[in-house]
Amino acid sequence: MKAIFQRLIPAGCLRRCISLRQWFADRSLPALLATAAGFFGVVFLTLGAFLPWFLVAEFVPAGAPFEGSVRGIEPGVTWIFRLLCLAVIGVAGGVKLRLFRASSTTSLALPAALLLTLLLYPIAVLHTSPGLAARTAWLWNQHDQLTGYAGDIYTSQEVRDATWQQRILVVNEPLDNRIFKLPTWSPANLEWGRFFEITEWFGLSAWFSQALSRGWVLAVAGTLLLLLARGREREFAEPGYIRRAVPVSLAVTFSVLACAALPFFTAAHFLTRARDLVRAGDYHAALTALDRAAAVLPAVREDGAFFLQVGRLESELNLPTPAAEFYRAFRLARDGYTQQAEAAMLAALANAEPRSVWQRELVKGLLARAISELNSGQASPAIALLETVLAADPCNLKANYVLQIACARAGRPEELQLLVTRLKQTYRFLNTPTKRSVLASGQELLAAAELQRDRPTPALAHLRNSKRLPK
Repeated sequence: MKAIFQRLIPAGCLRRCISLRQWFADRSLPALLATAAGFFGVVFLTLGAFLPWFLVAEFVPAGAPFEGSVRGIEPGVTWIFRLLCLAVIGVAGGVKLRLFRASSTTSLALPAALLLTLLLYPIAVLHTSPGLAARTAWLWNQHDQLTGYAGDIYTSQEVRDATWQQRILVVNEPLDNRIFKLPTWSPANLEWGRFFEITEWFGLSAWFSQALSRGWVLAVAGTLLLLLARGREREFAEPGYIRRAVPVSLAVTFSVLACAALPFFTAAHFLTRARDLVRAGDYHAALTALDRAAAVLPAVREDGAFFLQVGRLESELNLPTPAAEFYRAFRLARDGYTQQAEAAMLAALANAEPRSVWQRELVKGLLARAISELNSGQASPAIALLETVLAADPCNLKANYVLQIACARAGRPEELQLLVTRLKQTYRFLNTPTKRSVLASGQELLAAAELQRDRPTPALAHLRNSKRLPK
């Protein structure tokens, strides 16, 4: 039998197998687990450096209206974090290959520092790319308005008979866009017990989790595995090292988190100061305080309520600014002069900067007007307004859903098909499972459009598609 094995297996391979078996026999189970953790840590970190981290939907037009495709774009700061991951991989590989010397303390501190840096990625996106963060929050808010408790689409059996409004109005008006909730200095309002609001100060919000891709998750998991592997080696070389390193690590972590949360408390202080100045009638000083809050935390400028407040103050001071112009249109709509407000918003939309907070607020106002027109039975004016909204904000989920209903009523199946395709492509960049309800409603509208054209076979196919949509 031994001679047969020697003939079938080359001598070199047999020696390698014996040496590999001896290598496993010489090591204990914890050592093998640490080696496996280090190997998979390098693999995960390498994959995380090349896979997408944070994708925001962006529409690429192609020819006729509604034609095109939706792609994902990433914040520019992502490349810095990717290079850091590759640098740590290079250092780890250099230590293993003995290209340069590194102490065990350095080999442990390096993945620990990388882990702390990677955990700051959400707040780095919020600070360095506030426009992308606001667009992601705006997209998530639209979906939340579609599938929320009092939203436009039924997502649970308990809500079906909860509100009479859903059985009369086709869709609800859009809500305000909010990126995060700033803290207050009052102990009664700080609400330390609401953990979710505290995580928003560090960028860990609902909209961030929805646009998050697997690259960042793999990078964090790989760094954790590397940290465990290096920590086990260091503990084996010097017992008690991990126990002594924990207090230092916690002190550094809490110091970094305090520095990260400082801009939010500073911005909240200036906003409170602006409110007190408005009450005193000093609008110039209030605008200065608002500018200081935005200078400390640039993402504040992308908030709709902040933009409206700036517009109110600039309107009181008779300043010819976009915010003041929008506030005047907002007042017209609130006072019941809807046609004048619509004309003012349409004129301002032509001059609005693309992807700005000014454009988003104008789109929201026109979308509310279009929804009011559709709910009152006037489909043609609603379609014209919705087409204008989608031309300015192509990935608008709410406008897409409303226009699908309007096109189904007006008998425009070709445009309905393009809208359903765009909605499906846009939802690829949101991780929520409730998107299936919105996509299923589009398939049902396509089925209704086919039945209007006396085509039962494709209508049945669309109904079947609505029942087996991918997650």
